[in-house]
Amino acid sequence: KNLNCMALSQMWSMLSSLLDGCRSEDLADSNYKQSFPRNALSFALLPTLKSLLIERANAGDTQTCVVLCEVMEVIPANSSADNSGTATVVPGLDLLLVRQWYMSYIELLQQMCLFSHATNLIRLSHDPEIAKLNQQSTTIHESCPLCYKPLMNGDRTCRSCRKKIGLCFLCHEPVKGMFVWCPGCGHGGHLEHALEWFGGNGKKMPAYSQCPTGCGHQCNLIQSS
Repeated sequence: KNLNCMALSQMWSMLSSLLDGCRSEDLADSNYKQSFPRNALSFALLPTLKSLLIERANAGDTQTCVVLCEVMEVIPANSSADNSGTATVVPGLDLLLVRQWYMSYIELLQQMCLFSHATNLIRLSHDPEIAKLNQQSTTIHESCPLCYKPLMNGDRTCRSCRKKIGLCFLCHEPVKGMFVWCPGCGHGGHLEHALEWFGGNGKKMPAYSQCPTGCGHQCNLIQSS
């Protein structure tokens, strides 16, 4: 109501009233597949939920569709990965249609650079087809920090401005193995060199806390006890 979204506010209020009347917190608690509805309101819950989902989908509001599916646990935890389209707890609601809502919303989150939210939604999904997206569709795109042109095929030198990419902040050589960096200043390098700089190397080298590039940032890549 504070956001002037009366339609959504009324929708959630109605669902809350139905769940209270059914004496349930969600569809899983109602256990519709294993028992008869408990009272008259139980008969109205699933058809009402389906109508609300279709209404929001026709309005292009995939976010509310996905939120409803998550809150009400429309996709059960033991869903199969086949395309039978019958693995939702709402009668007549096609699983393939629900997947389309999830796919559209995940794409929207990624377009808005909300990658962590999209990853969490994929990781926690009960649908195997959605959950496996993290294993088959994870891509990291690199760009030049100077001219911002995309790097192709693992290039270590930008083809546009010829700047060398991925140089170690200590030895100034390209990093071909594990690359560690500070999220505060963005500088990084070889793992072993970071351990030497921030952790010290006995009597040969003291431990430092500032970035070796001279930017002045307190990186603190190694937690001090």
